[in-house]
Amino acid sequence: MTKHQQQPASFLERLIFNNRPAVILICLLISIFLFYQAAQVRPQTSFEKMIPLGHPYIQKMLEHRNDLANLGNTVRITVEATDGDIFSKEYMETLRQINDEAFYIPGVDRSGLKSLWSPSVRWTEVTEEGFAGGEVIPQTYDGSADSLEDLRSNILKSGQIGRLVANNFKSSIV
Repeated sequence: MTKHQQQPASFLERLIFNNRPAVILICLLISIFLFYQAAQVRPQTSFEKMIPLGHPYIQKMLEHRNDLANLGNTVRITVEATDGDIFSKEYMETLRQINDEAFYIPGVDRSGLKSLWSPSVRWTEVTEEGFAGGEVIPQTYDGSADSLEDLRSNILKSGQIGRLVANNFKSSIV
C-alpha cells in the first residue's frame, strides 16, 4: 500500500462518502429549489429600474409623466416672428439658417428633423386631374412676394398649422 492510501480519511470526506444517498438527496433538493427560483425570474425592461428615482429632476419628470408622453428625446426649437407673421423673407431666411444648424448638430436624427424647410414636409391636394403635391417650400422659393404667397398656400394645404406652424402664423417649429 502507498503512503497516501494508508492515511486516515478526513472527517468531511468520510461524512460525504459514507452518506452518499443523503448527499445526493440534499443536492437534489437544492437543485429543485434553485430551478423553482429560476422559474420565478421575470425579465423587466422598465425605464424606472435604470434611473435614480430619488433624484429631484427624476421626481419632477415622474410628476409630469402624462404631460411628457411620447416625446422621447425630442428637442423643439420655436422661431417666432418679432414683426408681423412668418410670411416675410427675413423670417424664412432665419428659419432656414436655424434648420440648417440643427441639421448639422452631432447626434441629430436627420431623417426625423422636421421644419418648413425639410423636404419631407409636403402638401397635397385633390385637383380635377387627380392628386397634386410637393414640398411646402419648393425649390423655386426666392423670398419674393409671389414665393411667399405660394408658401402661404402650401402651408394651408399641408395640414401643418397647429403642428409646425402656430395657429396665428406668428411662429413655427424646427
